[in-house]
Amino acid sequence: MAVKYNLMIATLLTVTVLVVSEPIAYRQSKGSIHQRRIEKRQVEPADGDYRDCDANPPYLPPTAIETGERLQVLREQMTSNNLAAYIVPSEDAHQSEYIAERDKRRNYISGFSGSAGLAIITADKAAVWTDGRYFLQADMQLDCNWILQKEGEPGVPEPEDWLISELNAGDYVGFDSTVMSISGYNSYYSSFEAVETGGPVLLSVAENLVDIVWEADTENTRPEYPDKDLIVLDSQKFTGETWQQKIWEFDGSNDLDSVRSKLNEADAGALVVSKLDEVAWLFNLRGEDIPYNPMFVSYAIITLDSINLYLYDKAGRLTSDVKTHLGIGTTTCPSEDTVKAECVTVKAYDNFLDDLAGLSQDKIWISDQMSYAVYERVPETKRYLMASPVLLMKAIKSPTEITGMNNAHLKDSIALCRLGAWMQQTMDRLPDPAVGDKDKISELIVEDKAVEFRSQEDDYAGLSFRAISGFGPNGAIMHYSSSEDTNVAITDQSTFLFDSGSQYLDGTVDITRTFHFGEPTDFMKEAYTRVLLGHIDLALGTFRNGIYGRDIDAYAREPLWRGGLDYKHGTGHGIGHFLNVHEAPATIKIGYRPNEEPLELGMFQSDEPGYYEDYSFGIRIEDIMYTVEAETDHKFSGYTYMTWKMSSLVPLEPILTNFSMFSPRELDWYNMYIARIRNEVGPILKERGYDDAYEWMESKTKPVTYDYKVNSATSVQSTAILAMICAFLVRLFFH
Repeated sequence: MAVKYNLMIATLLTVTVLVVSEPIAYRQSKGSIHQRRIEKRQVEPADGDYRDCDANPPYLPPTAIETGERLQVLREQMTSNNLAAYIVPSEDAHQSEYIAERDKRRNYISGFSGSAGLAIITADKAAVWTDGRYFLQADMQLDCNWILQKEGEPGVPEPEDWLISELNAGDYVGFDSTVMSISGYNSYYSSFEAVETGGPVLLSVAENLVDIVWEADTENTRPEYPDKDLIVLDSQKFTGETWQQKIWEFDGSNDLDSVRSKLNEADAGALVVSKLDEVAWLFNLRGEDIPYNPMFVSYAIITLDSINLYLYDKAGRLTSDVKTHLGIGTTTCPSEDTVKAECVTVKAYDNFLDDLAGLSQDKIWISDQMSYAVYERVPETKRYLMASPVLLMKAIKSPTEITGMNNAHLKDSIALCRLGAWMQQTMDRLPDPAVGDKDKISELIVEDKAVEFRSQEDDYAGLSFRAISGFGPNGAIMHYSSSEDTNVAITDQSTFLFDSGSQYLDGTVDITRTFHFGEPTDFMKEAYTRVLLGHIDLALGTFRNGIYGRDIDAYAREPLWRGGLDYKHGTGHGIGHFLNVHEAPATIKIGYRPNEEPLELGMFQSDEPGYYEDYSFGIRIEDIMYTVEAETDHKFSGYTYMTWKMSSLVPLEPILTNFSMFSPRELDWYNMYIARIRNEVGPILKERGYDDAYEWMESKTKPVTYDYKVNSATSVQSTAILAMICAFLVRLFFH
């Protein structure tokens, strides 16, 4: 009886704690949404930042670009080519996201500079399609010649449907096949063909019509491609594999085959490589042709018995260092014209399309992400349409690349700690932080200061993208770019969102931090905390191989959804090794993506949930993390289980954080993360004598304890529940 009695008492005590011990975090977070209803305010712009085409006369902000004359000249070209409409994509001939200034045709013709968008011009209308990241930016830059088509919004037509509604049967829709993707062409073609009464007709035009307009514009000279020397990456120090191993004798450290072994598996005779980052990665070369992305304008065709590299400005680019790197000038490969299985044959860029059309191989591997110009030059019977094997080889980083990426992020974290300290000191010295001083600390000044600190780190090679430096309402524009027209002083009255990144020879960096230098509102704190919890929940995630990033996107959104909040961009993207800041084929974003691959060990992804209150403030937290094997008790069906390890090591913003909303598991992660910052970044700051940065880092990384509150259980509900449990246990043990 004594044993049974003692067991009963222990059980009662355990159940009592379960019932009446509720974490303060959970209890306080339940009521926070009621604060939001009071504090949320959407203030319409009152300072003339956005266009108003319904006004009489229409109002345009100073950031809008006048495009009337450009459109008039373009329409004259359309008439001379018998075109009813003309399509202007954002991409270049390599379907790049970020493109050289020379190739920014959509930007030039429309005035809208966002990285994602599509322009279509008819005889009497012009429209730009873009996604939620750029809605506000487009309204700041487009003049009233343009209709803004907000992708994903109710009632907004797809581009092909809009053309069908605007044009007559048989009207010609012109395009440049070198900048139109295969998938894009097929989408237009299938939609036009499906019109029962007859739809418009696609017509490839040999010369890009926007180029003709641009070349004739004496006030806006079209830039040339840069002519800087190519950068050779040492395989031992930076890449882990030589270009020879990648193409024809891969060492298997990534459990991937070489390009030629992939050709053999597919029974294909040639692989066409048109993506600039794939060419750069394959040959361990980098360039400076594309802003922020260290690539060079080029193509490659790999066959079983030849390696062909097509270089823009071959004469200037094929320096002695590049020749030595490619093995040109040896007994085996005496010149750049040598055609052998192990030799690189270097040709002029303009020869590519003709050489492609003349390939004799029976099966030619091309990707549907290439241009239609590539597609139409390969006969249908020879096409092997499949994602490039280089895509996945590049995304799964070698051990050397992983080490380099972590080194790059450590260096960048040091620079951003210095920036954080500088911002705080500058704010503290202002006579009136509520008003600020545009000459002391502004969006553009912070951008410049970040470059100053970053450029002092070893192997720095420039920015990885134009920083998003947005204070207050500007921070609510997801892909905002500050300018002399929009630059404002930073004060202590709102949030400052700083999304920035760097290129180092050993890795690419992308990071976002949101700061506040005063007293945030309760709603700002709630929104920031929900974003941070989503960030942590994704970082804590465990998943098996075969799982796509889209399958785990909701990990980061759930804390925001719980409060009725969300954001209109993806949660994560791949990132290259001294390459593109956005890298396929894996991504963490809701919805299907062409050629998307599941997450694998050694992949780097961003973790960047956010919240944006239009015309008020913006919040985003972004770190770069990579997949590592997770420790699990079991291995169901032999799956590999993965989780994440952070590479970014920059303090978060405790001023904006409501720690009472955390669960113990989330708080454990937070404390572990800030401990890593103190232990890994702190000693370097001290060693280098960056005392101000060290003190700032310490002030932002103080451990947080998690307290439980045990209620007195005096409520009727709690007492009733306890009484029922006690009665049940008494019957269980004594009867």
